[in-house]
Amino acid sequence: MDSATPGILILAAGKGSRYIASGGSGNKLLASINDDAPTVIETVIEQAKLSGLPVALVTRPDYLAMRQHAVKAGVQLVLCESGGSGESIAAGVAMTAHWNGWIITLGDMPWLTVDHYRQVKEALEKGAAQVRLTYKGKPGHPVGFAGRYAETLRNLQGDEGARALLDPRLLVTLEADAAVQRDLDVVAKPR
Repeated sequence: MDSATPGILILAAGKGSRYIASGGSGNKLLASINDDAPTVIETVIEQAKLSGLPVALVTRPDYLAMRQHAVKAGVQLVLCESGGSGESIAAGVAMTAHWNGWIITLGDMPWLTVDHYRQVKEALEKGAAQVRLTYKGKPGHPVGFAGRYAETLRNLQGDEGARALLDPRLLVTLEADAAVQRDLDVVAKPR
């Protein structure tokens, strides 16, 4: 893939503490939304790959099933003993330094589609420094950063993620649908 292209970084190294606190059990990314559906992480990877962009999955070394899904799908695997989403992003950006921008998404958002990723990609390719999809004016995912943020993203720590980097003077917000805010922690538990 051309190094002038942004890529999609899927964060899948969390411990799922909010999900477990709300009554879920096991690794939520290995669950299915419906009885006959693929797992959550398979759905997320598939939609990301359909964008035509490079894709990398950040997960923990001991999440063997997650690693297998990445290998099976043919996406880059980044292993990280993450203490939070900031550390996951930092590890992912460090391993994808050849990309010219990062579209950061969460592994527990299987309702995001290829069109959501393409919206962020197109805004980055038109020169936006930062891009975020929104719904009814409220923030959602994915979030995109231009290549010039590489060093800053590589230095993230903790669980704050990249929120602190978002600058209202630079941030391009694109109105989308409710899927950009929907994750497994705020919907009925998957099976």
